[in-house]
Amino acid sequence: DIVYHLGEYARVAKSLEDIYVFHRRVEGLREALPYEIDGVVVFANDNETYEHGGVVGKAPRAAIAYKFAAREAQTIVEGIDIQVGRTGTLTPVAKLRPVSVGGITISHASLHNADEIKRLGLKIGDKVVIERAGEVIPKVVKVVPGSRTGREKAILPPAACPSCGSELFKDEEEVALRCVNPSCPVQFKRSLLHFASRDAMNIDGFGVSSTEQLVDKGLVKGFPDIYRLKKEDLLGLDLFKDKKADKLLFQINKSKEQPLSRLIYALGIRHIGEKNARLLAGHFRTMKAFMSTGPEELARVSEVGPVIAEAVTEFFKVEATRRLVAELGELGLRMDEPERKTSGGALAGKTFVFTGELKTMTRDEAQARVRELGGKETSSVSA
Repeated sequence: DIVYHLGEYARVAKSLEDIYVFHRRVEGLREALPYEIDGVVVFANDNETYEHGGVVGKAPRAAIAYKFAAREAQTIVEGIDIQVGRTGTLTPVAKLRPVSVGGITISHASLHNADEIKRLGLKIGDKVVIERAGEVIPKVVKVVPGSRTGREKAILPPAACPSCGSELFKDEEEVALRCVNPSCPVQFKRSLLHFASRDAMNIDGFGVSSTEQLVDKGLVKGFPDIYRLKKEDLLGLDLFKDKKADKLLFQINKSKEQPLSRLIYALGIRHIGEKNARLLAGHFRTMKAFMSTGPEELARVSEVGPVIAEAVTEFFKVEATRRLVAELGELGLRMDEPERKTSGGALAGKTFVFTGELKTMTRDEAQARVRELGGKETSSVSA
């Protein structure tokens, strides 16, 4: 038996056809409901079967969300904006004539890359069908057949970075164009936010507004400038008074004690996430050893493959990058990874994979606890 829900109602379905009928009925009632829904939930009507099914990630195997068709609308592509991401990746974004889709006004939709534009056969001036993927993200589905007038214009790839005017770079194995200028203003603002984020250097109070102002006023032109800020610099920013300025300066100074793994992640090296940063810091122990290693040694680190090895090697080939790291060291940032506290090493030699939802702590907390006890956590089961 299968149960399906609508608000406070629950009924038992005896067949798949029962489910299909109910799904169509609820979809027909959708617009009249006083709240938003995007589907119905179908699950096994037996506790033992439900529990036996288990959980994958956060999703129980004995239940499924049976979604409705995405809401669609038609509008005109009026132009293309190019956004520059934190790692320099350029993303084309369609500027749309504003249109309502499911009660939300949509005026922009990401086109992802040149291959997606080519797949759609898209031109500026085209009439297009858009939808909200998952009822959230605006997406261009297709060009409306037979709608062209002959006045449409081809979408050409940018000749230079729209933020700094620098030459663009394209990897042979990648679709996206990238700006490789480390001083690119838009790229730098996003890199700065990443550097100060909770999982990186954890500088509480270093948010979007302060980042924008510090960069626009020329007070922060690189990561080292964060650690040269004075109270009078911060008092010149909007909404900054004595207490807030003192608090941010305290957080900046406190971040100097973050271990090497946090700093590696904060630098924003392509393909390096939090976990890989910990693995690399644990293997090399010091920034000097990490910077001076070659791709062969990097690739020998557990779970670090040739793509990451090449990204690290290319990152430290740039003289400006090496100078930046040296400056950070001179300003008092920690350049080593402390020995792991193992609390007696109760889990030494054991490897753990966490899946699903834990009852008494988050997955990140559980992984950190395993590391503290001398164990190792990994993302998948190996041979």
